[in-house]
Amino acid sequence: MEKFTKFLKAKGFSIIRKLRGDASTREFFRVKKGKDTFVVMKFEGEGISKQIEVFRSLSPLLPLSRIIEVFYPINSLLMEDAGDLSLEKFVKRGGEWEPIYRELMGIILTLQKYSFSILPKSNPVNERKLDRERLGWELDFTYENFIIPYGLEIVKKEWRKKIEEVLDFIEYKLKPCHRDFHSRNIFIKGKRIMILDYQDSMMGPVPYDYASLLRDNYVYLNYRKRTALEDRLWSFMEKAQYTVVSFQRHLKALGTFGFQTKERGNKYFEKYIPTTLAYIKEEIKELPYILKNLSLFIERKIIHRIDF
Repeated sequence: MEKFTKFLKAKGFSIIRKLRGDASTREFFRVKKGKDTFVVMKFEGEGISKQIEVFRSLSPLLPLSRIIEVFYPINSLLMEDAGDLSLEKFVKRGGEWEPIYRELMGIILTLQKYSFSILPKSNPVNERKLDRERLGWELDFTYENFIIPYGLEIVKKEWRKKIEEVLDFIEYKLKPCHRDFHSRNIFIKGKRIMILDYQDSMMGPVPYDYASLLRDNYVYLNYRKRTALEDRLWSFMEKAQYTVVSFQRHLKALGTFGFQTKERGNKYFEKYIPTTLAYIKEEIKELPYILKNLSLFIERKIIHRIDF
């Protein structure tokens, strides 16, 4: 840390404070130089090159927080400061969120519609896929980091058999997606929308980013207003696909929150488990009839056996 601080001081920056991080091992610091503030993103190990490559690929399509300078000696990036007003805070403070969500839905559409004409053929987004294998791995991760640690009595073989039904149903017509397009990664600064945490962008199912945004683990939007926004989607995707992709994402989120809480001792994320379970309760009622047995299984084995 001493080397980090000395390097920034030599560059004319002073550290204001350490910012709350995400679910990764990166660290974030708000720094000041003159009257201007910036954010330094400090990496542990590799990852800085991927961040730069993805930024270069997606910046023509998405309003990303800009990379200003690379500090290789301290394995860090100097980033544009997106401020403190996340979309999560904006919604929870009672801001008028519907116009912002409509704009964000348009941003997702732009990413999916125009990416093939703008993105270079060789880019890190195209090289990674949120395909059947990856989605299956995520649900196995949920078994190891949520089902077992929270004492839910499900045999792994039984779990794997049931999640195969989810994986079989999803259509793998992959489009570029941010992958974590939710309210904690979207900031409002003046009249600008700024998107963070884009380094894991990859090819994924069409509904994925829409589900991340509208059925966000961190905020539970007003049901009537949210479904009015979702109704805009059915002209270009099947509602059943949207529901199942969202369902998979929420099961995956339980694994992430369980891992942070039980493995890393980061209790901060546990408070979002009830919101995630609320979405799952909603979705098991919406799942197509072909997945009725799966709905009953999740309701009986998880919903009725966990108390949050």
